[in-house]
Amino acid sequence: MISKKVRELFVSLMEATDDSPVSYDVESEQYSGAFNSAVVNKYIELGALELVEAQSGITILINNRDDFLSSFAAGAREAKNGSDQSYADYNANPFAFSIGFEHFHQIAKKKRPISGYICHGFEREDTGSVHQQ
Repeated sequence: MISKKVRELFVSLMEATDDSPVSYDVESEQYSGAFNSAVVNKYIELGALELVEAQSGITILINNRDDFLSSFAAGAREAKNGSDQSYADYNANPFAFSIGFEHFHQIAKKKRPISGYICHGFEREDTGSVHQQ
């Protein structure tokens, strides 16, 4: 099980849009926002993230971003399909798979669906397609 603070950090990256607290720049693939610096620093040390700037807010990159995105989306998809987390072993990034898997279950627990919710790997209410970052 992944800690709440860690899951919140990585989910905030997957939820990044123009209207969210975390922004994503398509051209530079950088994420900017107000993050928990202790968690960010831990994952920089582990090599999962790279610090770009820490002046007015924090700007980071996800290392091996394509693997992270595909594994996160696979975790959400498998959770939606009723599979268990054993599928994480078959992904390029089992950590990202587990975050996507756990996040899907957190969202599914809510009594009311979040209207207009946008997150990488999750089906969009407005288009019916899976959101891709």
